[in-house]
Amino acid sequence: MSVLQVHNAVKNFGSLRAVDHVSFSLDQGDNLAIIGESGCGKTTLAKMMMGLVKIDKGLIKAESFSVQMVFQDPYSSLDPLWNVREILKEALWRNRSLSAGQAQEKMEQMLSAVGLSMGVLQRFPHEFSGGERQRIAIARALLCSPKILILDEATSALDTLVQKQIMDLLKKLKQEFNLTYIFISHNLRLVRNFSDKIAVMYQGKIVEEGQAKKVLQSPSHPYTRQLLQASFYINFK
Repeated sequence: MSVLQVHNAVKNFGSLRAVDHVSFSLDQGDNLAIIGESGCGKTTLAKMMMGLVKIDKGLIKAESFSVQMVFQDPYSSLDPLWNVREILKEALWRNRSLSAGQAQEKMEQMLSAVGLSMGVLQRFPHEFSGGERQRIAIARALLCSPKILILDEATSALDTLVQKQIMDLLKKLKQEFNLTYIFISHNLRLVRNFSDKIAVMYQGKIVEEGQAKKVLQSPSHPYTRQLLQASFYINFK
């Protein structure tokens, strides 16, 4: 069942066309990686899917509030003046029928799901490591009960060991909450181990799309080949 449809999406910033007639669809449980160099339009496309950037032409169709996003820098995405309780409580604003006790229970359940204890609720973002802050950001996104989670370079600000821990966590959460992932990254090694499908963006367009193994081993577009060579992923023929 389709949970997201993007049809001929266009976004211009003055004379710059950041997203150029992009189309794709996702079914429930898909795991799509969108890869490409900085400035190719990946993050703009993600913000369009979130409704943070207005689409100029085309159509993006998904259920209301079904898409949530986890950003690259967990420190800047969390309000430094709010403790974790306030940060998580904000995600429950649509469900105003919850009592204080029910809201507390939901927050504690989600913290447990991402590997944190209820003791963190009174602490502030600066008191956590980068990996812990990203876990809090993931918990906040999941409290909105999304079907689709967009991960915009969500591990690039973390060291290698913490990256693996977060990726393992995301795999677990995908099964637990039946999530559909859009993983935006330039790290092809992470993409290879995480995503089932790949879309390659170049100058605002998707120039290649397909199953991850096929795209990585037998790329058909010259730009995809350049990306793989630049990242030393040279197993293709």
